[in-house]
Amino acid sequence: MKEIELKNIIFVNGKSYLVSTISMKIRHKFFEKDDNLLVYETMVFEIKNDSEILYSKPLYNERYVTADEAIAEHGAIVQDSARLFLNQKCKVN
Repeated sequence: MKEIELKNIIFVNGKSYLVSTISMKIRHKFFEKDDNLLVYETMVFEIKNDSEILYSKPLYNERYVTADEAIAEHGAIVQDSARLFLNQKCKVN
């Protein structure tokens, strides 16, 4: 299990967004093995006024079982940011 924390700012159509990919422990503890599990999550948040990140309104959220999947998806979003919006993966308000 690999700990990761990736953060990038992307720009699409004149707006800026934070792309965040992190590892996090499962805390449901329904099963004993859950205490040792890590999951990986990528989220995209809009940035308002160049400083206010709208954490309460994520535009994209995806979880992964492996760090490699999470790192690959994070990289794909950063490299081709517009595809999130073109494919309507993001919930734009």
